[in-house]
Amino acid sequence: MTTKLGAYDTAINVIGGLKDFNVIFKAIDSHFSQTDSLEELLNQRNEFNLRTEKSRARIELELKKAFLHFENEDHKELICGIFSERVPLQDKELVLVWQFALNNRLFREITSKVFVKTYYSGRSSISKDDIIAHLKEFPRQNESLPIRWSENTINTLSTKYLNLMSKLDFVSNGRVKSFRHIRPSSEAQVLFLYFANLFSPSANNVLTNKLLPISFLPSGDIHDRLKKLSLKGFFNMNFNGVALNIELTHSYKGICDALYS
Repeated sequence: MTTKLGAYDTAINVIGGLKDFNVIFKAIDSHFSQTDSLEELLNQRNEFNLRTEKSRARIELELKKAFLHFENEDHKELICGIFSERVPLQDKELVLVWQFALNNRLFREITSKVFVKTYYSGRSSISKDDIIAHLKEFPRQNESLPIRWSENTINTLSTKYLNLMSKLDFVSNGRVKSFRHIRPSSEAQVLFLYFANLFSPSANNVLTNKLLPISFLPSGDIHDRLKKLSLKGFFNMNFNGVALNIELTHSYKGICDALYS
């Protein structure tokens, strides 16, 4: 049982195990570079400081699946435009979350069903136990899925997930993972709508989009926030009291120029 965006897998363990997340930015830059490549970055220069060829091959595979897999040319051009020098780091970190969520079903569901719910519950921190509880309960509620995670796998997934979110500055470092204040910029809020459209290209109602929780836009004022942004011409919006329909007005290639010029 899969969605169009993939089966459940444990790529979180590899991505969350990276010591330095700057290498992800380097990997994306090398992918779009005319003079560099991910293979050269990993194997010839070994900028990830990995000892074995097997480790380098695994990291290369998971990076490609997590951050360098594109639904179409529009998606590819969007990522290329975002990861340029003019886009602030905070916006890029949000985009890494959205890109990984698009490409990895397990990361998307942990983020939307555990991380975001805990963040908006009023608690100041999230623990490994929150994620462990979800991962243990999930197979019981979805017995038809071929998922049989061991205790060790569940424990590692929970640890690596929080490591990942810590390195992206969504939670603090250290044993207690306190939430940072997550407030997407106006530009990032617009970019999110493009990711939402990539996830469900035939559905205009953003309120029913499964990526919406990961937007980090409070549900109570999403209408007002998007209405203000729509007045700037970045997209058209129609709200009938039930559906909040979004029509993109810029190309995926041109939206970054429009937002960050």
